[in-house]
Amino acid sequence: MNTLSITGYTRDCNCEHCGRPLKLGVVTPEKGTIGADCFVRLIQRDTKRYSGNGKPSAEMVKQYALIIAKGLEYAARQYGYRASSFVFQTA
Repeated sequence: MNTLSITGYTRDCNCEHCGRPLKLGVVTPEKGTIGADCFVRLIQRDTKRYSGNGKPSAEMVKQYALIIAKGLEYAARQYGYRASSFVFQTA
């Protein structure tokens, strides 16, 4: 299966998936800089991990990007996230 990982963020850029201007772009090694809405569209549903529709909200994806930019040690210490918390299966 293919994965999509969050590695950071970029401010004031364009989405490489749809071309929309973004205030905050989510950086991924697989797709480049994409918008949080496009990120949510690209990932597979996981109802064990997320309630409701099985996907994180676009706002949550943005928060993940801001957190991972501070480093995995920070994410683990402050939020209890592991490296796998920022890796998603693609649809």
